[in-house]
Amino acid sequence: MTARQKVVVVGGGPVGALAALYSARRGYQVDLYELRDDPTFGDPNARPAIALIPLALSERGIRAIEGAGVPGLIEDVLNHSSPLDKRMIHGGDEDGNPTQIQMPYGPNGQCLHNLPREKIAKRLLLALQKEPNATVIFNQRLVSCDFESKLASFKRVVWKEKSADIEAKLPENMAGNEQASVDTTTARTIRFDFIIGCDGAYCVLRQCMMKQMDMDFQQSYADALWCDFIIPPTSDGDYRLNSKNVHIWPEKESIFMAQPDCDGSLRGGMVAPTDICRSLERHPEEFANFFRTRFPGIIPDLLSAESVTEQFIRHQHISLKSVKCGKFGYKDTAVLLGDSAHTMLPFHAMGMITGLEDVRIFFEEFIDPAHSALADNGHGESRFCPSGVVQRYADYRRPDVQAMTDMAAEHYHELRIGVRSKANRAKKTIESTLQRYAPMLDWATLYSRIQFSHERFSVVRKKDDRQKKIIKSFVLSLSVTGVITTAFAFLSLMLRQT
Repeated sequence: MTARQKVVVVGGGPVGALAALYSARRGYQVDLYELRDDPTFGDPNARPAIALIPLALSERGIRAIEGAGVPGLIEDVLNHSSPLDKRMIHGGDEDGNPTQIQMPYGPNGQCLHNLPREKIAKRLLLALQKEPNATVIFNQRLVSCDFESKLASFKRVVWKEKSADIEAKLPENMAGNEQASVDTTTARTIRFDFIIGCDGAYCVLRQCMMKQMDMDFQQSYADALWCDFIIPPTSDGDYRLNSKNVHIWPEKESIFMAQPDCDGSLRGGMVAPTDICRSLERHPEEFANFFRTRFPGIIPDLLSAESVTEQFIRHQHISLKSVKCGKFGYKDTAVLLGDSAHTMLPFHAMGMITGLEDVRIFFEEFIDPAHSALADNGHGESRFCPSGVVQRYADYRRPDVQAMTDMAAEHYHELRIGVRSKANRAKKTIESTLQRYAPMLDWATLYSRIQFSHERFSVVRKKDDRQKKIIKSFVLSLSVTGVITTAFAFLSLMLRQT
């Protein structure tokens, strides 16, 4: 490389930090601009007062972090993580007594790695700050970007209603509330050679793109709201439920999910239809009874009726949306990664993991091969992004992330209805058995393909559709065989009687 080109990354969450780290490790000058405060200051063991549900890191995310090439980084990220190997489905029998059913995640003992979500961003940012050619600038809001002139303008932001510790831990769709921040200076304009947008579902860089180019854009909301809850530890500091399970209370219209945090608590979320939540907001005195009826076994064993109501009133009720973009970049000047390019519902817990995989694929399968091809042909290339790379990446990645976005939305039905169905559980048991003992059939559960493989999401979707068609045909053939057998038996009986 004859000269270091300047790569600007907008957004310092896990995806942005990893994109900056991949760029810096390849020798480019990297500036990362982050809206929130520096999360690496303060008590490293402090837990946020808001009920952020921990993250479950799986194989795709682990491979992406390992791909940064930083010795010991993935070990540092996974340090003190806890394994989650099963879902625990909670319900009630006909007499109202609580019931529990365990469902393994993988047929071969695979597990998810449970850890606080702020820890991933912190570790990646700390690794980035050790790179001599990388700079991280906090409290910066992107206000405009001219892709042709390659100029971006930022304003410094001071948070006035949230502490730095809490704001650093806010998820991207809750950060940047206009009422909670104030711009304190005139815009600062910087020049870049390439810019990467990782600033989340409400991506400002994407909005700048849409003003300067045509871009198909689809945004859809689930008819449901999310509300956070905290189930505190026992007086001895222990978990009140099995700490190796994700706990789910499915109901026809609603769902409550909880998973262990590192401090002995369980952090969870209730998802309920929007009209029901709005009605309960107007009549909070009815919430405890609603909660007790829908999710048996929580009141009073895990939370008191008073605590449930207080948390429902105090915590935000968040809309859930999906976003699909027709384009992922601007010429060979900019690219969108993670939630900036695709936002999905949280029910497969794949939003961040898909974003981390975006980073690995963009660099390992498009940037690096493009530079290698130029070098093999005797053409040195000092530019970060060779001609056509962004478009090729977008054409390749778009069908995969859109398939994953659809599967995440469909999983909402699976978590509410499918896990309660005996037939559906039997189907998954058969699929897991075939996956474990007959791998040559290439048969697997949809969940294990998503979480524990590296197949393209579009391929995963096609394989799952194929399995569904085979099962449907098999069930239909059994039904037809049963009808024919019954008819034959009836005809034989009639003939004998005559």
